[in-house]
Amino acid sequence: MHSSRLLQNSLASLALALVLAAPARALEASPAVESAPPALPDSLHVPNGCHLSTLAYLTRFLAQYPQEAGEALVIEMHNDAGVRWNHTIAVISWHGQTWCRDEYFGVFALDCRYSQKPVASRLALKAEAALSRHSRSQLRSGAVSPLTPPPTDLSAQQRAADVETAASKVPFPATVFWVKSGQHEVPVAFFRPNSSQIAVYEPLHGTCLAECACRDDAKVVSLVAARLGLRPDSVRAELPAAHAVLVAAAR
Repeated sequence: MHSSRLLQNSLASLALALVLAAPARALEASPAVESAPPALPDSLHVPNGCHLSTLAYLTRFLAQYPQEAGEALVIEMHNDAGVRWNHTIAVISWHGQTWCRDEYFGVFALDCRYSQKPVASRLALKAEAALSRHSRSQLRSGAVSPLTPPPTDLSAQQRAADVETAASKVPFPATVFWVKSGQHEVPVAFFRPNSSQIAVYEPLHGTCLAECACRDDAKVVSLVAARLGLRPDSVRAELPAAHAVLVAAAR
């Protein structure tokens, strides 16, 4: 009788243990879902570098989360003085929802399902309003310090440093070109985001994008420089560091 009761107690304890263990296994099998996508902040910034930051972010984000989608979106921003300017942010999918990521203010939700083929104008208006609310909230809470307006002038040394940094941030092969204009040479970073598009970064103007079939990079840089008002007399590509060392050693 006593041994029977012990056996019943042992079976009851085993059943209880099995019941308690089952939810634990289920919890271990279901990894926690992150409520927000990672912002992946930049370690370095350059003036008017929002497009470069967005391209670098999308490359890192999609490499980490290949099941998600994303693209760059150009929106129009304005300040209290009514000054307007173009600004690039990333639009990404996150577990079926649409999120955005800004270079300085991080990630914020658009509170709508992600679509592979959205109406660009509607998406831009929604993103502009959401970024305005998000940035004001971040500034009020002290999460982000007030941003310094982009410079209107740069020393030759600072301009060259910013262009070198920009070229290193771009997730595509990039070349630094020097545009000779009168007695001065102005550096720019040139790259091709895809086979039909060119991009030229200049610190005071940001990143200029265009659809272009021309494969002569120097000619493209000269044309873009002229549009920026640089009045190019000539354009030369900067030699890669390793090549420059070999040339110097051969002399």
